[in-house]
Formats: sequence, structure tokens, C-alpha cells
Amino acid sequence: MKKSISKKILAALLAAGMSLSLAACGGAPADDKGGEEVAAPTAEKELKADLEYWSSWSETERQAQAMQEAADSFMKANPGVKINFTFNGRDNRKLVGSAIDAGTKITMMDANVDFVQQLWGDYILDLSDAVAQPYSTTNGQPYKDTVLPAIMDLSPMMFDGKYMFFPYAPQGTMVFCNKGLLNECGVTEYPATWEELMDACEKVKAKGYIPITCDNAYDIHWVGHYMTRLLGDDATRKLAQDPAAWSDPKVLEAAKAIEEMAKKGYFDPDIESNVYPNAQQNMVISGKVAMYINGTWLPHEVIDTTPEGFQWGAFPFPAVPGGVDGTEGGCYSTFGICLNKNATPEEIEAATAFAVYFTTSFSQRFSDVATIIPIAKDGTWPETLTDAKTVFDGFTKRYPSSTSLGSNTNSRPIIEEACLKLMGGSITAEEFVKSASKF
Repeated sequence: MKKSISKKILAALLAAGMSLSLAACGGAPADDKGGEEVAAPTAEKELKADLEYWSSWSETERQAQAMQEAADSFMKANPGVKINFTFNGRDNRKLVGSAIDAGTKITMMDANVDFVQQLWGDYILDLSDAVAQPYSTTNGQPYKDTVLPAIMDLSPMMFDGKYMFFPYAPQGTMVFCNKGLLNECGVTEYPATWEELMDACEKVKAKGYIPITCDNAYDIHWVGHYMTRLLGDDATRKLAQDPAAWSDPKVLEAAKAIEEMAKKGYFDPDIESNVYPNAQQNMVISGKVAMYINGTWLPHEVIDTTPEGFQWGAFPFPAVPGGVDGTEGGCYSTFGICLNKNATPEEIEAATAFAVYFTTSFSQRFSDVATIIPIAKDGTWPETLTDAKTVFDGFTKRYPSSTSLGSNTNSRPIIEEACLKLMGGSITAEEFVKSASKF
């Protein structure tokens, strides 16, 4: 096995590749978004490497197609580089480590950074020197100064001050809504408190619509957000780890608030039988559902079934009575591109150059094709995520994906099942606490 590349060698390689000039590349890609081809930079020093990139997108997803477009443009400008993708879908996070251990060549890989932290720490290269460098595609600024600050700060937060990935495809969880339906029901301002949310639900129900839908993939998000708002992230994490933590009276208080919603008929009557992605499809197709907690990927996931004129809105999960956190707290994360620490110097140099190009010059194109958040601070967000940007900009306290209530893979299925039953009204708050703590 090769020895890891030292920071000194990496810095020298990066310095050699820093000075980039744009290559003149014409033509437009053949896709339904149109748009001009994004010219890739040509390094002054010729790059030569065969890169194997394992990705968490599926081959048929627009993200994968856009990524291939970026690679084609980069290879055209840098003919000494070959980039071969293996699109593994979301299972990529579980496949990379064992593949590297078995001797499979993998130069670059990507995943949600929570999984990068959990599963890939022993395999990836420290990129702290790389993100501190300026590039021609960053207008002379250090790379890290061009990225959304909350996202760029994730790596040092998660990896003891180190930058271990190039971020792209940021994401956040919030309450998405049919803004037109809410307006029709007299809800013209987004609820910021629990009382305001309950008032909105009552208005929606009075008009004959469904206030809130959910399913087996996102029920833990709803309950988890209430728990975290009330208890804080650390206490909510204990619920996922220790059955004894469920004896806290505030846990029952939170459960009773959800139980009350179920009694008042604020949740989709089919909530317990909703299997993902039924709820999100029904929300856009039926036009009868007002709200659904989900991620910033939602508008893209239902883009093919969303009727023309549907108005997407979004707001943070409201503050709750007696809570320790307000709307400044939220689940947000990003995908990250990592480099294999045992790649050759030539591979690291070429892989770094491609990652920088993809997350800078190509960032807006990727966002436009995949209808997701651009990583650049000055990027233009998709119209469907206009309100989501306001929510995202207000996040200053991070919760992990699906909140810490779902942080333990052993307890999560048990808690998820109890959450769905509580929201569906088939168990009481007391029964929920008893069921959710049986792990």
C-alpha cells in the first residue's frame, strides 16, 4: 500500500496547478435545461492521471448527468486526464471502504458528509492546504472564502479543525408548503411559533384541506425537531442512545403536543400507511396538502409530477413553548468530494483540479440542472427554493440529518415506528414514550 502524501508534497502540487487559464470550449449540451457549456480550466502544467470516481448519485439522476457533463468538459480541456465514474447511488457510502480495503482503485468519492465522518475517516486526504489556496476560478480568493460559510465551516467542525472534503450540493431540512393553498386559507405569514402553526393548521382544516402530511421516511424529523427545540440537541441525542433518558417529563410533554395535533385531525389521515415517496407525490399531485417536513431536495424529487403554477414555500420548524432552541437551529449538511489519501501525487493533483472546477465554475450549472442549492456564496438559487434560502441563511446552530433522535442506527427503526403511530393517532403520548424507549 502506498504511503500517504505529506502536506508539504500536496502543497507543492497545488501550487503547480494553481495558475489556471480558461480554455475556449464552444457548444451546448443536449439536455432539457439548455444552457451554454461551462468551459473547464486548463492547467499550465499538463495534468496526467486516470481517476476513478465513485459517486452517491444513480446514473439516471440529473446530478449524475451534470457531473458527467462537468467531467467531459474538464477532460476536453485537459486531455491527459481520464475520469471514470461509478454511480453507486446512496449505497456508495457503504461500498467505498470495503472496496478500498480489497484493493479496488478509487481516487475520488462523494457522500453526505455525515456519512463521510462516520465511515471514511481512515481513507481520505486532509485538504486543508487545498482549500486555503486561491485559484483562477475563485477570482484570486482562497477557495474556502467562496463557499457558503455555514457549509464551509462543517468540515472543521466535524474533523477537529481540518478540511477533509470539497463541499457541493448543500441541503437543509425545513417545513415545505403549498404557498398558494396557505394563502387561500388565510395563512399569509409563515408560522414562527407553535401557537401560530396550530392556528395555521386549524385554518387549513376548516377549508377542507390536509394541514400536514408525512410518511415513514420523515416522521422522525417532525417529532425529532419538536424534541430538539424543547430539550436541545445533546438531550435529544441521549434519547437515541439511552432508554432511561425517555423518563424526562419534557419528553412526554413533547409527545403530548404531537398527540394533540393528531386528535385535532391536523395530520394526513393516511399518515401511518404512507410509504415514501407517496406523501410527497400526493402533496403536489392532489393539491390538497398544505405542509410537509422534508429537505431542499424535495422540489427536484417531484419535479416531473408538480403541476404548473404550484407555488413552493418553506419555513423553519417553529419555536415551541418553553424550548431551549428557536428557528436558528436546523438540520443542514452537504455532499462532499473526498480524495483517497493513498492516491499518487499525479492523481491528487488532477483530482484536486477537477474538484475545484466542479465546485466553482460548474457550481451554478450543476444547481440549474439538478434544481439544488449552489455551493457558491454568490450563486443563484432555484426559484422553487427562494423561501428555503431565507431559512437556510437563518441557520446558526446545526442539528445532524433527521435530528439526533435518528442518530443511532439500532434505536432508529423502533423510534421511527413509534413516531408514525403517534402522528397517526393510534397510540397515546404515554404509549409512545414506552414504545420508543424499547431498544
